[in-house]
Amino acid sequence: MAFMHRLDRLLAGLERAAIVVLLLSLLFLGLLQIILRNVWASGLFWADEVLRHLVLWLGFLGASLATHEQRHLRMDVLARWMSESVQPWLALLLNLVAASGCAILAQAAWIFVRFERESGAVLSVGLAVWIVQSIVPLGFALMALRFALRMLVALAQLRKVHS
Repeated sequence: MAFMHRLDRLLAGLERAAIVVLLLSLLFLGLLQIILRNVWASGLFWADEVLRHLVLWLGFLGASLATHEQRHLRMDVLARWMSESVQPWLALLLNLVAASGCAILAQAAWIFVRFERESGAVLSVGLAVWIVQSIVPLGFALMALRFALRMLVALAQLRKVHS
């Protein structure tokens, strides 16, 4: 369990660093595109496409990081009305549902990415589309992993209470 927590913290650090780099890239490229369009009536033909994919990456990395920090969607309303003895069971159930949902979405996204790979589509910057879209199954898989870790924590709490 300690290994999983260390891995989770390491992933969170990498995600934070990637988010900073992606956000700075998004801001720089967006600002450059605005300046080029408004001052010189030109622009980078590939910039809008890259900006869209940067937003996609930021969204999934941000969602994964929010899951790590337990700031993702939660069902706090139920927990407030339940007794303390029921809350670990509720946490177990909710994390099981969330992990299962994210795992199913990761699998569906992986199928989509495989189809994109088979199509051979390429972005205007020369990068294969499936590579930049791989963040979708990866993001859902990371969230599933984190919800599964929370589920294990809830199981440990239940074991402690019942022993």
